[in-house]
Amino acid sequence: MNLRPEWLTPLASNSPSQAPRASAFQYILLSVLLLIPAIIYYVTIYTNAYNFPYEDDFNSALSFVADYTSGELTSGEKLKLIFSQYNEHRIVFDRLVFLTDYWVFGQLNFVHLILIGNLALLLIGFLFIKVAFRGLPLNQKLFYLLPVAYSLFLFQYWELSTWSMAALQNLYVIPFALFSIYSLNQPGRRAFALACGAAILATFTSGNGMFTFVAGIPILILLKAYRNLTIWIIIGAATVGFYFLNYIRPPYHPDVVDSLFNHTGRAISYFFSLVGSLVGIGRPKLAILFGILLVLITLGLTGYLWYQKRLTAHLPVLGWLLFLYLTCLSLMASRSGMGVEQAFSPRYGIVVVMLFATQAVLAIETFTQRYLRLGVLAAYLSIALFIYMASTNQGNRHRIEDRTRQLRYSTAFFNDNPENLFLHWGSPGVAEPIFRNVLQKGIYTIPATTFQELKIIPQPFDSSKLVVTNTITSEVKPFNTTEFLVIYRSWALVNNGLPKNAVIQLVAHSPTTSYIFDTQKHAWDDVTDRTLGRQYTHPGFSCVLDKKDLKPGHYVLWLCLTDGESIAYQKLDATLDV
Repeated sequence: MNLRPEWLTPLASNSPSQAPRASAFQYILLSVLLLIPAIIYYVTIYTNAYNFPYEDDFNSALSFVADYTSGELTSGEKLKLIFSQYNEHRIVFDRLVFLTDYWVFGQLNFVHLILIGNLALLLIGFLFIKVAFRGLPLNQKLFYLLPVAYSLFLFQYWELSTWSMAALQNLYVIPFALFSIYSLNQPGRRAFALACGAAILATFTSGNGMFTFVAGIPILILLKAYRNLTIWIIIGAATVGFYFLNYIRPPYHPDVVDSLFNHTGRAISYFFSLVGSLVGIGRPKLAILFGILLVLITLGLTGYLWYQKRLTAHLPVLGWLLFLYLTCLSLMASRSGMGVEQAFSPRYGIVVVMLFATQAVLAIETFTQRYLRLGVLAAYLSIALFIYMASTNQGNRHRIEDRTRQLRYSTAFFNDNPENLFLHWGSPGVAEPIFRNVLQKGIYTIPATTFQELKIIPQPFDSSKLVVTNTITSEVKPFNTTEFLVIYRSWALVNNGLPKNAVIQLVAHSPTTSYIFDTQKHAWDDVTDRTLGRQYTHPGFSCVLDKKDLKPGHYVLWLCLTDGESIAYQKLDATLDV
């Protein structure tokens, strides 16, 4: 008796050529399952893409466009500026996109840049469809790509997602490198020329792109394409040589020799933590174990394919993995001096999810026995779904929303009073003249967001409940404007901590009337947030009160913290006159 559902037969068939034809229902179901994480991701990005500079956007984008369009540079100097070093990278691709957006629209718009940056994920998805499971019918390809979809569209790299220059740099280097390695495995001069061009482009998108040339060497050796190998090495050497021409190591970067040879144990822990960081920052030991497991699986799969004499049939995917592991090794060398915790930085998350997704493809391709292949698929899909549904992933999505909210507050402050300038960069003294210069020159226009759009609607409150509990520690510094009271990036704790489900509210109390307002909690959970050069303890919160929503009177402000089981109150040294 056949216990397998009929609609599953075309997917699980061991002989694709003899498998029953896939039904329309099957294609629809698989398409929906694959699109769910992509749609959630892009809806999140679209709704949170905001036209306000963040961190390196100031000097990498705004300052660059201002210098390029100043009219004081010759054509040669402009070209030199495009290729000039930025930190440890040469972000030529970023700069070309900046200039294109400026030329097309007359101004630099960070919403455009963010959306363009995130299109890189669609290119990656297309390359997976193009390269993975060759020879299988489309329905089987879609079926086996499920782990890729639910790992690729994680919010593991949330910090890049709505940060325009970082998205362009760190996301696009991946499809450029993958396309180069894929083309390297295709016959013909045209394919080889495309591989060389894409590798050069990857190098001048982000520094790790140069490892495309390194990853291509064993591929060409295995293909016995020695003529192409010679050309590849020459072009790679010339590209890397030009990259490091007049190169200056950023002084704040740890010394590579010291990190690798004097702190070898830390470097090794950093590498495996980075590879295994998919499990989340709160599980450092598990991350190391998971990283070790992934490396061992990669080595085991490679060795098994070598033993089976099937290695050349999987060279594109193996080349992708090699590029990604080389990137992790370079991060180990250049970043482990900052501490093992830095391996969990979300800006490296795209490399981490790509490692898992690419290994999933290789593992499923390696095992051709029907039920073993389905078992491998089930294992990788289970891990991908577990991480996708985990609170860490959902929390990262909230971090994207929180960053946008803070940028909107910065905009509203400036539109209310241009002297109230809150710029999200570690060097606000450098960022401010850049910001005011591009506004004056019309290179960038700030959005029209006002406090009216951010205000919280008050609710009546029974003031008899206001009893000081002496359990709250807080720092609340209200900003008073003509029409609004703004609480921005304040913080509060109860009993020196705060449950995740806690609600922070603000009470405005007068002798005759009292109101309670909700606040918006910040998702950023560093004890010290360096982006504004000021301290606040997790969780921070902000809110805007419209004075017109309150009856005239003299109000004393209180904090109310609720966790569902207990309520704590604190009277603040802040008043409000309406």
